[in-house]
Formats: sequence, C-alpha cells, structure tokens
Amino acid sequence: MRSVGRSRCSSSETEIRRLGPDEWQIFRDIRLAALKEAPHAFGATWEREKDRTEREWRNAVVSRTRFVAEADGHAVGMAAIGPSTYTGAADVTSVWVGPDARGKGVGDSLVLALFGWARERGFSQLLLWVAEGNSHAERLYVRHGFSRTGDTQQVRPGEERMEFEMSARIS
Repeated sequence: MRSVGRSRCSSSETEIRRLGPDEWQIFRDIRLAALKEAPHAFGATWEREKDRTEREWRNAVVSRTRFVAEADGHAVGMAAIGPSTYTGAADVTSVWVGPDARGKGVGDSLVLALFGWARERGFSQLLLWVAEGNSHAERLYVRHGFSRTGDTQQVRPGEERMEFEMSARIS
C-alpha cells in the first residue's frame, strides 16, 4: 500500500502507511496487541475480538481508513479514521503505540497522517474520545491542537469509567 511518510524514531526508521483490504492479518495482530496491552484505552475488549473470523477482520479493515506504523518490518502502532456523523468532521479511533515505540515520535507521526488524510478529503475538524486517566494520549492530542469539547460518555456500556471527547480544527 501507499506509504504516508517516514519519521526518525531513535535508531530506527518508522513508516506510516495505510493498510489495504488484504492486510487484515496485520490489522488483527496489532489490534489484539493493543487491546491486550491497554484494555483501559478502548471501548472494545481483547476477549470480545480475539475470536473474530477472517471475514470480520477483513470487514474491519475496510470499514475505516486504517494506518499502521512499522519499524524494522514490524507493526508498532495503529490509528483509524473515517467520516463522522457530524458534517465536516472525521472521527479518529483506535490510536495506539506499542510500549517499545513510545516516546519516539510514532504517535505524533500517526496523528499527522490522520490530519493529512482528513485535509485531503476536505474535512474541517477531527473528533476523538479519550478514556479518563489516559494522560499520555491526551498530551499527544493537545500537542496537535486538540482540546476537550465538554462531552463525556461511558467507555463501555455498563461500566463506570468515562471518556471525554476532544476536537481539533484542520487548517
């Protein structure tokens, strides 16, 4: 698939690229790694997604635009984006960077790829949700111009944990 860009991350080079429909296994592996490593950050759970069929994984890849961050041939991060129900806005979902790649600019590169995708398609705003207590993610988003909108919701139905919406204008 088309490469979105490269960024220098410590001693290795990281590439951000869009996943294609036949790369469902890459998406499955990085998604399950994210759900297992950071269950507090997602509305979905590893237990619920681990037994998805190939068809379900393929559908998930094409349901949104999926980006993967790769270093030394291995997926180290992911992000997804798609049109929002709000006019002119795009929804950002499933942003995650593996522990070994954190603090090396991978999250910033993924966020910049999301902005680029949205800008190319004429969106004027990005929206996303962040679980309370996920201060690393919130700092990443604030660095890129996001701020809290004031809207909150439960991370998962029936749970007490809350998440808050953040928004950024696309210039």
